Amino acid sequence: MNTDTPTGARRFGTLLKTQIGLSLFYYCWTLIGFVQVAEGKSEEFTRVAVEQYLGTIVVYQLRVIPAYLLIAAALTLLLFPLVHRWPSLIQRSQREGGKRARFRLWGGLLGLNLGAYILSLGVFFRKNPGLMDGMARKTSGWTGIDYYDLYRYRILDILEWAFLGACVLSALWYFTKWAQQFWRHRGWRRFAWGLPMILGGWALVSLMTPPSPPPQSADTPLNVLIIAADSLRYDRLGTHGYHRSDISPNIDAFAADAADFRQLHVATASTIESWYSSLSGRFPPSHGVRYMYLRKDQAEAAKEAPDLISKRLRQKGYRTSVVSDWAGNCFKLVDMGFEHTLTSDTQSFKALVLETIVWTHLIFPLYFSNDLGTFLLPEVERVTKYIRPSALTEKMVSEIDAASRAATPFFGVLFYSTTHLPYSVGYPFNLKYVDPAYDGPHRYEIEVQVDSLIKSGFDTDLPPPVIQQINALYDGAVSEFDHHVGTVIAALKARGLYERTIIIVTSDHGEDLYDEGSSLGHGTNFFGGDQSTKIPFIIRVPGVTQPGQTIDALARNIDIAPTLAALTGAPTSDAWEGVDLSPLIKGARTDLDLPIFAETCYLFFPKTVMSGFSDAERARLYSVEGATETLTVDPEFDDNMVLREQFHDGAIRAKDRMIRTRRWKLIHVPGKAAPIYRLYDLVADPQQKTDLAPEKPPVMGPLIRYIDAYWKGEAGALRWPAAWEASGPPTAVSPGIGGDGP
Repeated sequence: MNTDTPTGARRFGTLLKTQIGLSLFYYCWTLIGFVQVAEGKSEEFTRVAVEQYLGTIVVYQLRVIPAYLLIAAALTLLLFPLVHRWPSLIQRSQREGGKRARFRLWGGLLGLNLGAYILSLGVFFRKNPGLMDGMARKTSGWTGIDYYDLYRYRILDILEWAFLGACVLSALWYFTKWAQQFWRHRGWRRFAWGLPMILGGWALVSLMTPPSPPPQSADTPLNVLIIAADSLRYDRLGTHGYHRSDISPNIDAFAADAADFRQLHVATASTIESWYSSLSGRFPPSHGVRYMYLRKDQAEAAKEAPDLISKRLRQKGYRTSVVSDWAGNCFKLVDMGFEHTLTSDTQSFKALVLETIVWTHLIFPLYFSNDLGTFLLPEVERVTKYIRPSALTEKMVSEIDAASRAATPFFGVLFYSTTHLPYSVGYPFNLKYVDPAYDGPHRYEIEVQVDSLIKSGFDTDLPPPVIQQINALYDGAVSEFDHHVGTVIAALKARGLYERTIIIVTSDHGEDLYDEGSSLGHGTNFFGGDQSTKIPFIIRVPGVTQPGQTIDALARNIDIAPTLAALTGAPTSDAWEGVDLSPLIKGARTDLDLPIFAETCYLFFPKTVMSGFSDAERARLYSVEGATETLTVDPEFDDNMVLREQFHDGAIRAKDRMIRTRRWKLIHVPGKAAPIYRLYDLVADPQQKTDLAPEKPPVMGPLIRYIDAYWKGEAGALRWPAAWEASGPPTAVSPGIGGDGP
């Protein structure tokens, strides 16, 4: 590095070494923070981390050091034009001045570094708003600082412009030094000085003007894009009558141009089971993916299934891609047939350790939430909440462009975690609906303590203001997802693909939000209504669906695969238990007489701690132990948490089962000796407040037999015509009451 004095290079080197020393000091300080954070987690986490993963912790901690060194280099480049004439820097460069010069230099740089960090917040908080939200959630209570004033009063804008201005001034200083050297030399030396500038300018122009993908030809098959949010409730959209009319303007506008299924239900309100059912066209008893903590042999068996719609579309020449964050790590746990799986890796124990490390080294999520961070530490994509939702949108758009350049149709699944617990969305959505005066628990996100969740589940007795706050946070998450839906649809329109793409807006399941008889979460029960199994399913098929079309017939997520095969001409499968819904979409049929079947998911906690049961029923429940006893870490399966094999049969047996028709809903809760049944007339009692099972109406027997058939994997051909709603099918079709086993 040449500067305007002979000692310029030495000054630069001295500054760099000093910045490296300061960065390593910051690094050591964060190690203390890591220990404190780790001690604050569950006792089991700390024990396993220390006893089994101490080496992993040390390796990850060492692999973060290059990030600190890069920050030191960046600060040196940024600040050298400002400090290159400092007497203390000159003295240290000449090894003069002693400790006094060293302390002056260190003290001055600490102040300037702090100023640079503060100015950089404007740029990097905007690029990674989740970090600022995290700071607000973790520190506002004891600092009294409202970080969102940075947005409200445009402080981030001021910081951003100031930081960019400082970068520009620094770049101009270096340019003048370069220009002096360029004009000082002649011949090949001038060329040597000019070549880097030419190459840099060419690279900058190339990055700023990427080539536009070519338009798809008219004979290319229709593309398919599924845009989904984890845990998105059907009833929280404006188009479905929700009282907050501004919650989902983009989805509402899309629904006005599409067909809206008003009664589509999932077979399990849990992510991996639900997606596998949707893609395989089969119910869980048939496909075998029954809980999220699969063993290695179970995951490999699921991978080999030939009838996944993603594989069928690949056979037809589609570019198949799934893009997601931590919510979609199930696509890494089980290979579901996509050619490109751009999701976070599974939440193994190593991932939990890495997450703790990354969030204690705050420079990493702040400055390296990008491709450089992934290059330095590829495993960082495993980290919960590390990937910004907008980054998912960008990845999917890149996949769409890649398909266009290859002149192939695409099948994409874009899956956001936005509406999943703990509803930790970014500003302004996290404050959009909350009471500004609220100062209780769950102020910015749902606060979940793992130990208490495993032992007692979610709190079932919350005061109304807290429940209102939880619902407000959830609604803000819905609004953020809607924002991203609008961005994706706008990108399709800008590329001329809106009329060339089958678009579906949906979810993997719904969510319990302290509805009658339930608490928080999903997949744990069927009480209080359909909020856990019923999902939005809004589909637009160019040239087929009618604007504002509504479909009230019952449908299931296992029907998605056969429907997409029919709409795209992909090969079908005899193993599919779902049916083609295109007759409903095209208006050729108004009902397909489909019954809904579902089962609950793996429980982190014993069922006996759940609400919705009397003391007498609680004593009769069949239940297994919670996660502490039933889960283990499998070092042979990428350190994933798996269900211990000896608990497999018990976990399956403990599942509640459900059948739902147009009118009736029967719930089978396993008991120690005999099932506990709940029967509801949904026409008269949609919130399920009056249990009719003790009366044993005639329809109850056939419904029980249908549940038994589902449990045996024999539900694919079952139908429930409207004429049966009064008292069930004729005796010859389904005689008696059966299924008294657990």
